[in-house]
Amino acid sequence: MLRSVFQTEAWSRFKERFGWEVKQTGDFYGLERVLGFGKSMLYFPELPLNEESLGFVRHEAKQAVPSNRIFTRFEFLNVWTADNAKRLVELGLTKSFEDVQPDYRQWVLLDKTEDELLKEMKPKGRYNIRVAEKHDLKVAWGLEPEKVEALASLYQETAKRTGFAGRDSAYFVALVEAIRGDRLGEIVTVSRNGEVLAAALVTFYGNVASYLYGGSGGDRSLMAPYLMHWAAIKRAKKEGCQVYDLLAIAPEGKEDHVHAGLTRFKTQFGGQSVRMLGSWDLVHRPVWYTIYRYAQKRRRRAL
Repeated sequence: MLRSVFQTEAWSRFKERFGWEVKQTGDFYGLERVLGFGKSMLYFPELPLNEESLGFVRHEAKQAVPSNRIFTRFEFLNVWTADNAKRLVELGLTKSFEDVQPDYRQWVLLDKTEDELLKEMKPKGRYNIRVAEKHDLKVAWGLEPEKVEALASLYQETAKRTGFAGRDSAYFVALVEAIRGDRLGEIVTVSRNGEVLAAALVTFYGNVASYLYGGSGGDRSLMAPYLMHWAAIKRAKKEGCQVYDLLAIAPEGKEDHVHAGLTRFKTQFGGQSVRMLGSWDLVHRPVWYTIYRYAQKRRRRAL
């Protein structure tokens, strides 16, 4: 059974520093946030779908909730199947109109040798890894301040280049502080002559290695991001992980999707594209839920 780093005390306390209130129920960590007008939502990120979590959802559905809570969102770290979806519908949940963690992802399954993993990559992926290796780039792991600074800088450079809203440096400093104590992950950097060309923060928890944040810059012909992900895949195998989760890709057939470029890159590393069960909502205040859903969809169209 896969477990998520988002269901750890360290991650919950980290999110608490950015406007969420931690609500722990038994073994499950929830995050509550004020939405405006004094209303709130409660979110349980990436639960495993099993009898314990289903019992938890069933129990929560019967409980009285604060009058200001519009809905409770349960997210599941399981691949979508019709049977799994049916089980959630039977509990009174409705599929969320938005995802928090991405529903569509690229997974590299790690139950293979390194040679087999290379063979399963797309030819361009293998070729670009070899190009990077020929340039004698340096791969390093750690959580030193200079690595945090490099990650934040390259992430923000990539965000500006690709046109999405990024996190600031303080966010990465706080994240590294959160994961350091429990050794939940590290930053991998790829550099040449002292210049960091690519960096990523990868977590290792519950048999899953997750590529949470990354960025690249400098001479792009050196193919540093390909070597970076290959290094992360090899490290994930050594950590005993079953999956290297590259996270967000576009749904199949959506060539004009916002993640289309990411998809072309991430699928170079082989593996499989999966659809997750994702987020499901237990609605407590239907009228307010409709208002919130409309506001969120309008906000996203404006981005």
